[in-house]
Amino acid sequence: MQSRSVMSRGAFLAALLGAAAFAASAQTKAPAEPTSAKANVAVEAAFADVDANKDGKLSKEEVAKLPAIANKFEQLDKNKDGFLSVEEFGAAYTPAK
Repeated sequence: MQSRSVMSRGAFLAALLGAAAFAASAQTKAPAEPTSAKANVAVEAAFADVDANKDGKLSKEEVAKLPAIANKFEQLDKNKDGFLSVEEFGAAYTPAK
């Protein structure tokens, strides 16, 4: 009977140590989202700057200010509507560091 009690305590202690190790490792990992959130904010800000008429889409004339985007306009315009959405624009825009 006493050996069962020792085994129960050992199993409990092992579970407790495992949970503590898991909690410690979870606390030391840096969140991955802020970097992509910052990039999204930068893309949206650049898009808003280029969107001269504030219609929520970019024409060829508006992106002429950004040659790297303008040169790929047709490739980026995935739905072939003649405009770039923020998602289409974001596929090619690289925020300055």
